[in-house]
Amino acid sequence: MNTFILGLLVCYFAVFPRSALSASADEVIKKAAALSAAQRKTFLEEGAKKEGELVFYTSLSLTDYPKIMPYFEKNYPFIKTNTYRSTPSGVFTRADTEALAGRYSVDVIGSAPVEMWKLKQRKLSAPYLSPEQKALPSGSHDAEGYWQGFEVTPLVLAFNTKQVSFNNAPRSYQDLLNPKWKGKMSLGTEEYTWFNILLESMGSKKGMDYMQALAKQDLQMPGSSSVMRVQLMLAGESAIAIAARGRRVTEYKQQGAPIDFRILDPYGAEPNFVALLQRAPHPHAALLFIDWILPKKDKPASPTQPVESRSEKASSTNLGFKNYSRKISFSSAPPPSGRISTQSSISTTGPSEFKKQSDVAQKGNLNTK
Repeated sequence: MNTFILGLLVCYFAVFPRSALSASADEVIKKAAALSAAQRKTFLEEGAKKEGELVFYTSLSLTDYPKIMPYFEKNYPFIKTNTYRSTPSGVFTRADTEALAGRYSVDVIGSAPVEMWKLKQRKLSAPYLSPEQKALPSGSHDAEGYWQGFEVTPLVLAFNTKQVSFNNAPRSYQDLLNPKWKGKMSLGTEEYTWFNILLESMGSKKGMDYMQALAKQDLQMPGSSSVMRVQLMLAGESAIAIAARGRRVTEYKQQGAPIDFRILDPYGAEPNFVALLQRAPHPHAALLFIDWILPKKDKPASPTQPVESRSEKASSTNLGFKNYSRKISFSSAPPPSGRISTQSSISTTGPSEFKKQSDVAQKGNLNTK
């Protein structure tokens, strides 16, 4: 009899792991919402101490996320972080594959707009409106809480100064169609944000006509990594990198590499969003992390996010996000990274817009080789 009961217990815990017996994300959110700010902090911290871990899947760069996680652990030394980093599509694929297999390991995902939409569509993410989102401009978060913006990365035109002087570098997107740049430019294979921003700015027909003309320039498309494209450009494989991440470009320039950049109009940026997972095994730690990573007033800057001001003016001016064809600002242009502010505006695209436009972007077929 004892053997039979023991066998049942073994089967039960095999099907329902320990994390499944703990409080769900929804339960933790509801309990936290009923508490005062001080009580809420204590409640989440006590729960996180018992959990002891946070699992974070992200497409943040290999340079940035190793700086962010230790900074979080310094604030919450009782939480050990476990991070998986991949491309945006790789992050979603791993979470989706694990869920299909009945394995729920990840607590929070930080990635690009299209992945946030996919997580919601697959019912993998949970609605959570952090108290910190109240000071963010409209559109920087999903109204239901399925994603919340924590960072934006400027997209710039980078060029190798050994091949292109600053005075001769293209000054507009139309300049990229000049025959002299044919075969000398690179573009990433998953630049949906950049593609969408240009279509919104130029209009659908003119935008698609422009993309087809750009395709005739024999673009080099070595992969989805902006860092890799910039490195290949510095090695002489190309002269220009379209939609390069401003953060990496400025870092290489500061290190003395032969690189410079121009800001073209429209001045685009790629936002990063954070989402709570429906079956998060460490929900208390997950909520603490989301609250922590969102920008807030009077919070010391993390190593990769020097722009910390969350200006109240953003919610009362047209500089906030709007209808997913949005304006986000930085304290300088282009900064190495940015929190939402109101100094100068750039354009981004949010998750919901990809519901109707991500397929269009893929059909642009810029790779003509």
